[in-house]
Amino acid sequence: MESKAAKRGECDLQQSMIGGGLQSKIEEMRGVSLEGEKVILVPYMEAHVPKYHHWMQDPFLLQATGSELLSLQDEYQMQLSWTQDPLKRTFIVLDKELIQAGFVHGDPHVEAMVGDVNIFMNDVDDPQVAEIEIMIAEPKSIVVEKDSGRKLC
Repeated sequence: MESKAAKRGECDLQQSMIGGGLQSKIEEMRGVSLEGEKVILVPYMEAHVPKYHHWMQDPFLLQATGSELLSLQDEYQMQLSWTQDPLKRTFIVLDKELIQAGFVHGDPHVEAMVGDVNIFMNDVDDPQVAEIEIMIAEPKSIVVEKDSGRKLC
């Protein structure tokens, strides 16, 4: 078993990888939660959609993410399509300090939502390559610490 660390800025999440291509790894990640020092990534669930939709009403976030304004119904359809697409995965970023009554795998923990992570496998020539986008939508989160000099994740 080989362990690889995925780094984004100062964030460091570790995941165990067992042989095979990235696409099969993404497929295996359905229902998986990834825990870091300050955040937990959980699969994007239907219960997350209303808060996510609220974030995406912000013109700054729409522009920063290259997204279009969607209706709530369209957002539910988008969430469903992301769960069914074998070349994409979306995780919701939970701030561990905002989780009430402790983390329970499989619970949406909407109260602790602060952003999302999207994984796109769009390199058909190299199944080991993926694009990762991270959006932190809640500025009140400890995940977004301005000028503090502390690690973000």
